[in-house]
Amino acid sequence: MDRVPGRIECFDNSNLSGSEPVSAMVVFEYSKPKKSAYRKFRIKTVVEPNDYAYMEEVLKRRFGKKEKAESLPDLLMVDGGKGQLGIAVSVLKEMELAGRFYVIGISKKDSYRGESQDKIYIPGRVNPINIASDLLLFLQRVRDEAHRFAITFHRKRRKKATLHSILDEIPGIGKKRKLALLKYFGSMSKIREATPEQLILVPELNKTTADAVYNALRLYREA
Repeated sequence: MDRVPGRIECFDNSNLSGSEPVSAMVVFEYSKPKKSAYRKFRIKTVVEPNDYAYMEEVLKRRFGKKEKAESLPDLLMVDGGKGQLGIAVSVLKEMELAGRFYVIGISKKDSYRGESQDKIYIPGRVNPINIASDLLLFLQRVRDEAHRFAITFHRKRRKKATLHSILDEIPGIGKKRKLALLKYFGSMSKIREATPEQLILVPELNKTTADAVYNALRLYREA
């Protein structure tokens, strides 16, 4: 690189068999995380599990017309090997951003092949590049933070979806009472933590339905 990468953006995807796929972007400025600039993405356009397609969607959303006014990174890093890097390069060309900043891919080592460290790929080169161990450790730290952020967001999305499905399965809790619960408590997490005494205060619920909700969510909390 011909300049110090003051701003680094790293992207990572997270999904479980295609369930609630998400992506996350973390930002490091001058080697420190800038959490106010982190972003979460729910995958909107990809139906089947496809990590390349996930990466293409979120990068287009990040670098689309509306986002170009934002600060551009000095270095863009995608979690993955040559395939994910190729997607990033293609998107940047399409967004007319090729050459505006550097882009790399970071891939975990394959112990079965005798690899001893993670690999860094750059455009136009088949094999990974060799870099100093302290620099590699820093890039791994950035990647791991993106992974942590994406995993945390994915778990919240899955838990919320599971809670919705649990409410749907409780006898006597139809759409009207479900909306009443959301309106009264304001969020699914608050419904999950509600006591029987709090649930009975919801206008659409009686003692029987309040007890049914509490018992179902108690099993959910203990699972």
